Amino acid sequence: MIRDLCDPGAKDVLARHGRYWRNGQFTPEPWHPTATFAPAGGGDSRPLFQLSRAAPMVDTPDPHTLQPPPLLDGKTFRERVERDYDTHGLLDGDYFRVLGTGIASEVFVGCQIKVRGGTHWAENCFTDFRQLDNVNVRDTIWYRRLIDNTRRAVDSVEADRYPFGCCAFRGPVDMVEAMMGGAAMCEAAVDDPEGLKHLLARITDIIIDVGQAHAALLPPCAGGSFNSYRIWTPGRTVTFTLDGACLFSPAHYEQLFLPFDQRLCEAFETPFVHLHAAARQHFQAWTEIPSLGLQCVIDQAFLPEGHNQPIGPQIPDLMEAFSHIRQQKSLMLYGYWTEAWLRAVLEGLPVSGCAITGMTEDPESLHRALLTD
Repeated sequence: MIRDLCDPGAKDVLARHGRYWRNGQFTPEPWHPTATFAPAGGGDSRPLFQLSRAAPMVDTPDPHTLQPPPLLDGKTFRERVERDYDTHGLLDGDYFRVLGTGIASEVFVGCQIKVRGGTHWAENCFTDFRQLDNVNVRDTIWYRRLIDNTRRAVDSVEADRYPFGCCAFRGPVDMVEAMMGGAAMCEAAVDDPEGLKHLLARITDIIIDVGQAHAALLPPCAGGSFNSYRIWTPGRTVTFTLDGACLFSPAHYEQLFLPFDQRLCEAFETPFVHLHAAARQHFQAWTEIPSLGLQCVIDQAFLPEGHNQPIGPQIPDLMEAFSHIRQQKSLMLYGYWTEAWLRAVLEGLPVSGCAITGMTEDPESLHRALLTD
């Protein structure tokens, strides 16, 4: 077991994550964030891989409104971290077990967060397109607790031993959807696109401000950092989601939203985005942002009755789009996996530069299939 980042075995894992980021290439340093990499012909023999056992989402026993976290107790945090890494080590499959200090990001634009139904839900808070003009996010209790608790967490442990993950944000389109709701956002895109772009600009400012301030507190590792999807990246990173992009055509999204995705990416060296297959009409636009790493979710619901319900396009429908992405960069795939779909990806895409994660009914069986393929 590799316990932490100071274990000699961690060096090889970091190098492998670096190759993943370079689409499997063994290209030596110096690395540049605008570089693109064709898929490697003779890179790693298998993808980054980790699957969990499928289980239905459980309800929240005590639904409540999210409150600012208390100040972190350094002694308690250190004891928990040391015990956890003593027991489980640095890795979960091929991924790093990162320490997170983030906060539900919609609070930074004024949303209340309801904790219910097994997850967090942002409540709409929209009043007008200029409601964030005079907001200084650094004056909010949420920002102060994020920064204070991150600093306390880093200071309480031997920070070079543990992978601290970056903040995870809703991206510009998702922040607007959280504030307004999907229907109102679509109406605004038609009725008042300039007002919507003004709000998007302020949201992007806030994400960059909070993300950079948080990233500045995190200990670097091998010249890079860790994103919230458990990948080491060769530069300062941030992760964000663009779920709401599925509501728009490519032309409409490119006109209204894509410039803010691009500006957000330009503020970090190795940004990483969480996408859904339902937004595949935008894959090409996001692929063309050279520094942006991609994760695509193939949507399914594992139901309480014990079976899986596909939602939207599935692996066979997506292989052509995934192949186009892999000509320019690496790709992480998240979903409910069967052996047939795992083999389809391993046979249809370059293996080195591919990352697979998600769930399945029998993780051990698929892991054996991967090792014997």
